[in-house]
Amino acid sequence: MTEQAASMRIKSFFAASVEQAIQTARQELGPDAMLITSRRSSPEARSLGAYEVVFGLQSAGSSARAAAVRSSDLSSELQHLRAQLQDIKSSLQGGRSADPAAQGAEELIAQFVALDLSRNVARDVVAAAVSEREQLAPGQPAQPIETYAASIVFKKLRVAEYVPKEMQQPGKVIVLIGPAGAGKTTTLIKLAIREGLANRVPIRILSLDPYRVAAHEKLRSFAAIIGVGFTAVNSVQEFTAAIEEARVKSVVLVDTPGFSPSDPSQAKEIAGCLERTSNKQVHLVLPASMKRESMARSIRDYSEFKPDSLLFTKLDETDSLGAIVSTALEADKPLSFFSSGQNIPEDLEPASASALLAAVFRREAAEAVTAA
Repeated sequence: MTEQAASMRIKSFFAASVEQAIQTARQELGPDAMLITSRRSSPEARSLGAYEVVFGLQSAGSSARAAAVRSSDLSSELQHLRAQLQDIKSSLQGGRSADPAAQGAEELIAQFVALDLSRNVARDVVAAAVSEREQLAPGQPAQPIETYAASIVFKKLRVAEYVPKEMQQPGKVIVLIGPAGAGKTTTLIKLAIREGLANRVPIRILSLDPYRVAAHEKLRSFAAIIGVGFTAVNSVQEFTAAIEEARVKSVVLVDTPGFSPSDPSQAKEIAGCLERTSNKQVHLVLPASMKRESMARSIRDYSEFKPDSLLFTKLDETDSLGAIVSTALEADKPLSFFSSGQNIPEDLEPASASALLAAVFRREAAEAVTAA
C-alpha cells in the first residue's frame, strides 16, 4: 500500500440507486470526499442496496504527503477513473477549479456506468450535456445536467419506424440473425402474426439451417399452427431459389442459425448469400439480458451480415436497460422491436426511445424530454 493510499479513508456506501448512495456519502464525508468508483452490489451485499459507490477522503495532515506521491502508485482502476474525470474537467471547465457543476458531472457519469452504459458513452453524453448547458443565452434558466443528457440520448437513439410499413409489402424479405438462444424463432413467429396476418399480408417462413439435423421442426410446427407457408432450406444453394419463389406473392421471414465465433466460415457463407438478396431488411437479434461486453462482441461477430437494425428480446429478464442504450449508441444502429416475454404475439412491440429513457434517467429528466 502506498503512502497516499494509506492516508486515505476508503468507505463503501450502498443504496437503491447510485444517486442515493452518493448523497449519503456526501452527507457523511463532506464535499471534499472523492468518488472512486460505482458498481452494482455483489450478490452477498445485495441486501444492503442494489448499488455500491466507493468514496475516498484524505486524512488530516496527509495532503502535503499525498501531493508528493506519484499517481502511478495507485491501483490501476483508481488511476484510470481519475484520469478520465480529469479529462472531462479540463475540457468542460477550460482549466477552472472544480465546482458543483463539475462534481455533478462526475456523479452522473458514475450513475450511468453503474446502469451498464460504457464509460466512453457515459463520458461523451455528459460532456455534451455540460457543453449544451454552458451555451445557454444570458438569463435563460438552466436545467439539471441530467435533463440535457437525457435530451442528447433521446436525439441520438434511432427507431426503425419503417419496419411496420415494410412488413406490408409483398416481396419484402425480413431476415433475423443473431447468436444461439437470442429468441430469433419465437420473435419471427410474433412478427408473422403481428405485422403479417394482422394486416392480411400473405406470409411465408423460410428456415435456413444447413448445419443441424431437424433444426426446422420447431418453426415448422409454429407455422402450421398459425396457418402460414413454410419452407425448410438445408443449403445456401437452395436459399436463393426458395426466396425468389416465395417472394412473388408473400412477405418472406427468414430464420437463421446462431454461429460460433470460432468458426467464421459458416457465417461467411450465409452472409454472402444474403448479400445477393435484394429488397431485404436484416435485424440483429440480441437478448437484453446479455452483458454489454457480449453485445458489443455480437455486433462485431455479425457485422458481415450488415444488419439494418437491432431487435432486443428478453427485456423481462433484466433489471437494467442501460446496456441496450449503450450498444445502440456505440453501434449507431436503429432499434426495431422489443420483446419482453414468451406470449405470442402480445410480448412484442415497436422499439421506443422513451421507454429506454425512463429506464436510465430519473423520471423528471425523462418526462421533460419526451414531453417536449
